[in-house]
Amino acid sequence: MTLSAITQIDELTVENLKAIASARAGLTDFGPNQYEEALETLTRSMREEAQLSEQGLMMQSERLLNSLNNRLRKQALLTKHPEILDEQIKVSAIIIGLPRTGSTMFQRLLASHSNFTATYWWETMFPMPLDHEPEGDPSERIAMGEALMEQILGAMQNFEAIHPMDARAHDEEVMMLEHSFVSNVPASAMYVPTYDEWMLSKDQTDSLSELIDYIKILQWQTPERRQQGWILKSPHHLTCTATLLKLFPDALIVMPHRPIDEVMPSWYSMVGTLTKADCNIDDVVVRQAHHWNDRLARNLKSTIAARRSAPERFIDIHYQDLLSRPLEACKSVFERLGLPFGDDDIEQFKAHMASNKRDDRPPHKHNLADYDITLDRIREIFAFYSEEFAQVFER
Repeated sequence: MTLSAITQIDELTVENLKAIASARAGLTDFGPNQYEEALETLTRSMREEAQLSEQGLMMQSERLLNSLNNRLRKQALLTKHPEILDEQIKVSAIIIGLPRTGSTMFQRLLASHSNFTATYWWETMFPMPLDHEPEGDPSERIAMGEALMEQILGAMQNFEAIHPMDARAHDEEVMMLEHSFVSNVPASAMYVPTYDEWMLSKDQTDSLSELIDYIKILQWQTPERRQQGWILKSPHHLTCTATLLKLFPDALIVMPHRPIDEVMPSWYSMVGTLTKADCNIDDVVVRQAHHWNDRLARNLKSTIAARRSAPERFIDIHYQDLLSRPLEACKSVFERLGLPFGDDDIEQFKAHMASNKRDDRPPHKHNLADYDITLDRIREIFAFYSEEFAQVFER
């Protein structure tokens, strides 16, 4: 029997996913096969650990199929247009750091300036031009992104209070890393600790190199971006800071900081909401909270070690400065990049801020008691982080 979709958990195999994706796309070349180990590890963890609901199996398997579809279409496009790989991209800044530290807000603010660009959410999900797409007109893919966003939000009550979701807004490029199956996304949306441990053990040069190819593809489709610097952003990059420094040697690394006893409860709520929507594990929010305590502590320690080898590459920004003095935060980045910062720059940023106010979204409410942990324990786990960046927190 030929499958057209994954409907049972035992059908969730690399072989079946590739067959379905190939049938849907009418293509067979997925490109270099280094992704297969990641996909095999992930699907096994999904089968054995995630306890996906019927909705969860459908949603998460379709995410994998979309990533395989993008791999097929990417290979076909690069075969037809090998000149794409000659695109010269300029990555001006990469925002890394813990989740829930204002990184989305800061990426969108910086990318609103005409000097810069960043990935839009819709194009991270659908980066490849459609076969029948008029040149320079991605309107159908934008509509596909908006429909997918509506579906995602419909499955998670009040998620917009946690994270500003907008298919047409700039958002983190981690969704394109997901197409290599090496990213934060699976462990944020499912309980897959075995996969996550495997992911942390891997060198990410290949997956980040694929990300560079996707950025080249996006720039090739919109040539005006050749004159702009890319603003990348993702908490995922804490897992590969040393590799980022190597592959993006000219990028400024921007690290926003927020007190840890504010960060972690907010993150528990976000990852718990994502996971709960798609699984049948009764205590999944507690499991995820404890998993991510260890996960993020390890990521921070490796990042601290990496930045000690190149401290001049980094700039630290306090979360409260992003909220109360965002123009000064922008100015500090401009100065580190050697760019002038004048009245025109200020007006561009003010225009963005006027139309993107936090007050337009409902408040994010969460209760630490739901996660079987105390603030004292959180502070204990992350004491090294608070001490390392004490000067940032004290000023």
